Amino acid sequence: MSNEPSNPKSNGETVLVLSSDLFFTMRIRDALKQIGYRSQIVKNETGFQSAVRDSGQPALGIIDFNHGIAWDALAPVLNESDMPTIAFGPHKDTAGFAAARQAGVTRVISNGAFTSSLPDLVQKYASPGS
Repeated sequence: MSNEPSNPKSNGETVLVLSSDLFFTMRIRDALKQIGYRSQIVKNETGFQSAVRDSGQPALGIIDFNHGIAWDALAPVLNESDMPTIAFGPHKDTAGFAAARQAGVTRVISNGAFTSSLPDLVQKYASPGS
């Protein structure tokens, strides 16, 4: 399986996705591909930190907090990077929403809003030319 977009942007913009849910990650990857973005999938906070620090500046970071996230581990990289981020999780997880905001996430939304608005969210928040 390739992460190459079907309509690649001229500068090959990449969206970094942190999720341990393989099925949902593939849905995200496919949606990103349809709107011309590459995806880089990581399964844990360490992978996310390394990807942000080592691969240049992704256009956007997406964080799935449905299965718990060590926000204290992500906060430093979120705050030292100019990369915009979107985090999504259960709408009833008010502690998760607050922790994501405190860690420096740009936009925190519910699973339903993320699923129904992914292309629009990416177009709105992704940094051009990253």
